[in-house]
Amino acid sequence: MNVLPINKIILASIAFALTNWKKILEISILPVLISIPFLAILPDMLSIMESVFSKKEVADIQLPDNTMIYLLLFFYGYLTLSINVYRLVILGQNSVSGIVPVLNFNKIIRFVGLTLLIGLATTAPVIISGIAFLQLIVYFLVIPITLNFINIAIGQPSKYKWNLSFISQANLFFLQIVLPALVGMIFSSLVSLIGLPDILGWVFKAIVFYWTLISLALCYQFIVKKNIRVQD
Repeated sequence: MNVLPINKIILASIAFALTNWKKILEISILPVLISIPFLAILPDMLSIMESVFSKKEVADIQLPDNTMIYLLLFFYGYLTLSINVYRLVILGQNSVSGIVPVLNFNKIIRFVGLTLLIGLATTAPVIISGIAFLQLIVYFLVIPITLNFINIAIGQPSKYKWNLSFISQANLFFLQIVLPALVGMIFSSLVSLIGLPDILGWVFKAIVFYWTLISLALCYQFIVKKNIRVQD
C-alpha cells in the first residue's frame, strides 16, 4: 500500500515554487490587482471582527459602501489564482496565462459550491455545539474532498469517495491544515517577539498560501498516479 509521503511533498513543493516562480508571479498579477480594494479595507474588517468576538465595544470604523463588491472581487481573485496554480502544477506552464481570467462558468460554480460545502461542513458543528475542537475533527473527515479543487481546475468530474488509507488521509490533513497553521503561528510569534514589521507577517502568510496550493496539487498528483487505497 502506497502512503502519501510528507517529506517528499514538502521538498517537491518548494522545488516547484523555486523552479516556476516567474510563472507563479505572472498568474498572480490579475488576482492581486482585483483584490487590492478588499485588501485595503481588510485591517478595518479584522478590527471590527475582533471587537465583536471579544464582546468589546465595536470600533468606530466606517466601511465603504462597496465592501460587498470588494469581497466578491477578492474571492474571484482567489478562485482564479487557485485554479491557475493547480493547472500549472498538473498540466504545466502552457496551460495557464497571467492575463486571462477564469471565465468558465461551470468551473466557477463548482469551485464556489465546493468552497461553501466545506465551509458549512466545518463551521456548522462548531456553531451548534460550541466546541471549537470539532472543527479539526470535521476537517480531518472532509480533507479528501478538497482534492476535487484540482479536478475542477483541470476539468475532471468531482469524486467524493477517495478511499484513502488512514495514514494517507492523516498526512494530507497534516500537510494542508496542521503544518500551515503551525508554521504561521510560529512565524507570527517571532514577528511579535523580535518586533519585525507586520508586513513581513503578511508576506510569509502569502508564501504559505502558495505553498498550500502547490502541495495540494502534488498530493493529488501522487494519489492519482499511485492509486492510494485502503487494502481490502
